[in-house]
Amino acid sequence: MIDVLGALMGLDMQGFSRPEGSDEVPPGVPKSAASPPSSPPPSARPTPAASSSKVHEPEDVKMAEAEEAEDSEDAAAKKAAEAEKKLGADAYKKRDLAAAITHFSKAWETWPKDVTFLTNLAGECIGL
Repeated sequence: MIDVLGALMGLDMQGFSRPEGSDEVPPGVPKSAASPPSSPPPSARPTPAASSSKVHEPEDVKMAEAEEAEDSEDAAAKKAAEAEKKLGADAYKKRDLAAAITHFSKAWETWPKDVTFLTNLAGECIGL
């Protein structure tokens, strides 16, 4: 099946099953384009000299503070959206569909990362 898909896409799927280091190239491919420059074997690569003293880079404190501020803002927005969702659910139980739609809409606008607010709103719209 993979060979058929490869043929339809114009790929040589058999090329992936050749043994490592093989110079064999698929038909129609020039030999010079198929052989990339080889890297030296791992044992021949030079190893960097280990330094006795490690360089300590200071952490980006401003970035961490900004992330904490965003996390607290996100948490507050999510909490407000959950409160609106609860109000919407209470309104739905009382069969006040207009109020439920209003609350679920506000919850979605406050925290659009939680799709349950949108599905609750969609359920209300269908119920009308």
